[in-house]
Amino acid sequence: MTRRILVPFDGSDAARGALEYAIELFPDGEFLALTVVDTSAVPFIPNTASPETNDELRVMVQEANEELTAAERIADDAGVDLESLTRVGSPAQEIVDCTESESVDHVVMGSRGRSGVTRILLGSVAEVVVRHSAAPVTVVR
Repeated sequence: MTRRILVPFDGSDAARGALEYAIELFPDGEFLALTVVDTSAVPFIPNTASPETNDELRVMVQEANEELTAAERIADDAGVDLESLTRVGSPAQEIVDCTESESVDHVVMGSRGRSGVTRILLGSVAEVVVRHSAAPVTVVR
């Protein structure tokens, strides 16, 4: 049975490592790279905005899509197919929602390794996903 593997991807070294690990862990998997445009910390973009109606958001989505080219290169180098998806919203919530809407069997995601006050102030996307995902989650450091 082919497993559908979600890899949240933001272009960081942690995300690249997670994608490489996912490909190694599930060599016969179907891979989905998800990038999320986080508008929660941007005060000038209303919650109801869409890329079609807001120029700032359109630019942010284009930049996010460009980050996915790195994921596509990693997949090409490994000889696996990769579907990519961009969403707008809270990263943790969008990842959790994607596990359900895209019938994901497993999530493999990177961790930036924040601790202490930084983690408390910024939160941990990986921690929220681990707690709320319907699919098993592997966090790669």
